Amino acid sequence: MISNRSTYFENHSFTDAHIHFWDIEQLNYPWLQEIPTLKRSFRLADLQKDTENLQLEQLIFVQCECLPQEYQQEIDFISKFAALDNRVRCIIPYFPLEMDHAEQQLIAMLDNKLIKGIRRLEESPISLYQKETFLNNMPLLEKHNLSFDLGVKANQMDAALKLSECFPNQRFILDHAGKPPIRTKEIKIWKDQIKDMASNPNVACKLSGFLTESNLQAWNIEDLLPYFEVVLSNFGVNRLIFGSDWPVVTQAATYQQWLYCALDLCRELNENELHQIFYQNALNFYQLENAL
Repeated sequence: MISNRSTYFENHSFTDAHIHFWDIEQLNYPWLQEIPTLKRSFRLADLQKDTENLQLEQLIFVQCECLPQEYQQEIDFISKFAALDNRVRCIIPYFPLEMDHAEQQLIAMLDNKLIKGIRRLEESPISLYQKETFLNNMPLLEKHNLSFDLGVKANQMDAALKLSECFPNQRFILDHAGKPPIRTKEIKIWKDQIKDMASNPNVACKLSGFLTESNLQAWNIEDLLPYFEVVLSNFGVNRLIFGSDWPVVTQAATYQQWLYCALDLCRELNENELHQIFYQNALNFYQLENAL
């Protein structure tokens, strides 16, 4: 256990495995209509301002659900940020894996060496994760050594579980720990699903998104702790990966507040274990160059 949590990040740099940027002047994000506080552009300068006193050393951009036909424009937009700031180590874009003849377009996209995987949110009422062409094309990710970010809500965890079972050799990472039902304090079904998902050693889990699944205005760490203990006990310190989900997290807290909250959840861990969760595991999972 670390002796002084309040000074940990004064002496340790960290990796953020789940950052978003968007520009509402360049691209279209329909989901922002539902969240007025986020309906503005969030660019590199905004992140720099929100993390100016923190040693954020490396970050991974995750796609932001712009219109599907704009996904290449989003990649180009983020690539410009990476050219300006070498902390942007990795891009996890949207990719239409369910389309016919997907490989040719996938190969073209991979000319951008920042791309290390893709993310797709599960869809409803018709499941994307069970669509025949999507499933037929999933082996392309393993073939090209790409990871898959699972974007599901708690009531969609079964679909994520079935997908991970169908492709046991594919590297998956569960974004936001599957959005546990913290607000309603339900845990049993989600807990069982987490246990089953973690049984596949190729599945990792992001320590992210907890605050936006709790009471935005009145969250407290004790409400989060049982859910954290579930993911830690099942995924362990080597498959649990810190992410801020910035700027979405700002609905409930500042960047630093969530970072220190996540550290407090890890209160029983030693410095080597914290280094894994807050720094190294992201580099290992996304297979970034110069990973230690």
